[in-house]
Amino acid sequence: MSDMGSMPNLDNGSEAAIQQRITDLEAEIERLKAQIVAAREARMIMFYSGDELKMETIRFFSEILGCPAQRADDVGDFWLVAEAVGEAWCFGEVAESENGNASKDLLAHLIINRSKAGKSDDYPAILVVNTYFGKESTEDRDQAIPEDIRRRAAEDNILVVRTLDLVRLKQKEDSGFPGIKEFLESIRAGGGWYEVNETLSSKVHTS
Repeated sequence: MSDMGSMPNLDNGSEAAIQQRITDLEAEIERLKAQIVAAREARMIMFYSGDELKMETIRFFSEILGCPAQRADDVGDFWLVAEAVGEAWCFGEVAESENGNASKDLLAHLIINRSKAGKSDDYPAILVVNTYFGKESTEDRDQAIPEDIRRRAAEDNILVVRTLDLVRLKQKEDSGFPGIKEFLESIRAGGGWYEVNETLSSKVHTS
């Protein structure tokens, strides 16, 4: 016969606390798993080209950044639209370069199409470029937009942004530092290169 007197006296309060702790930890694990999935989804834009890149850019703006975007029906690639009324407020184009950077040809193409779309030279415009997408590492991809392109973009009221900058913009917002509102204000304010660097600091370069 076992010695019942040697059995530990379980404290129901402590047991409940432990069970709650387990529940909290399981919820935290699920939250972290969801963050990993979201981070992977955000980075996917850096690995697309062609029509896939255009569609992913629209999805990225709408679903990842919470900035409603619509595919352009005729000229251009997409429009950023006001969330409440769906009215277009920014003309957008998308391009990629496997082993290169943004170029004057891409800017010129956007300028022509913005005009064809019936918009003036000072109408807000954004050029999303997947630069150096053939490079494997972030370090290899993290190359600055050339100064002459920054100046030309500023003159023509076009904000150039790399897909890498967009991914970092999302990381900045997730880290608790407001960035998306500032980004949208920069599109409205004028042109240049909107950079988000490795420390998640953002700046518009016009020269």
